[in-house]
Formats: sequence, structure tokens, C-alpha cells
Amino acid sequence: MNVNQSEASQPTLEQLDGWCEQALSAASSEARTSAESRLRYYFPTFSESAAELSGAFSSGSERVLEVFPTIKGPAEAAQLMTWFLHQSSKVLSQSYVVRRLRVLVLNHLGVLADEQKEALRRYWR
Repeated sequence: MNVNQSEASQPTLEQLDGWCEQALSAASSEARTSAESRLRYYFPTFSESAAELSGAFSSGSERVLEVFPTIKGPAEAAQLMTWFLHQSSKVLSQSYVVRRLRVLVLNHLGVLADEQKEALRRYWR
């Protein structure tokens, strides 16, 4: 995803809620794909490659997906996702982000501090 000027800053809660709704319920596949792309940028799982998402598996190196600049790794991504879960009251948004948070934690549990692991336990119940 090429980052444009509007994506270089923190999105509003309303924007994130809107993208979650589009990703899960938009009528057109283009709208769903666009929303998913934006959400991957802000809520990365660090488990997907550009080749996997485009279906273009090739031999050689895979492109790494771009992420929001303040997210340096899985711990920061988990922090942003949990913040969003506490702020949003939209069921579709919460459903979408919990799914991404689970993928993130299951694939990167080893890099999270014990305090972060404990704080994330509430989402598994």
C-alpha cells in the first residue's frame, strides 16, 4: 500500500470504524479490499506478506507490507488494537480487530512482555 498524506497521520475513531464496517459488509469487493488494505496498515499482524495477499507467490524474496510509522513491532500493534477495542462501541469493528489481535498474539507471543500477555488474556474469554 502506498502511503499518501491522509494516511500519514493517526486516523480518527470514526475512520477506523468505517473501514472495519466496509471490510466486513461492503457490497463491492473493491470497497472491501480497499478497507482491508487500510486496516492492515494500521492494525498489522506481521504475519502477512504482500505476495500472500495478492496471490502472487513467486520464488525469491517477498515484499514486506508497510505499516503505520509509529508501529515498530507486534507489541505496538497490540497496544493500538487494544486501545481501539476500548474506544470503539461498534460490534463489527470490535469483531474485526479481535480477529486481527488474535492472529498477532498467536504468531508473536514470544516478543510480548509478560505484562502485555496478561493484559491481552481478557480477549480470549
